[in-house]
Amino acid sequence: MHMETIIFKVRPGTRERLRGINPNVSAVLRQGVEEMIKRKRAGSALEKSKHLCGIFKGGPRDLATSKNYLKQYASACEIGE
Repeated sequence: MHMETIIFKVRPGTRERLRGINPNVSAVLRQGVEEMIKRKRAGSALEKSKHLCGIFKGGPRDLATSKNYLKQYASACEIGE
């Protein structure tokens, strides 16, 4: 398999700390980069849940900004419901 070379600078002592994880520093770095790429591809919470938007009927359109809902919620919290 063909590999690209990427060069970057790190703080002094980083190489030795990485060797403590795995003597093959390149493998540690490749694994870390791949994990970051996978997390980035996973998307935000909104992207993961946007298919759920609008499926619940009968409730307020936006609970986060509904002043009436927030007043009801605040009084329920004060009462201890």
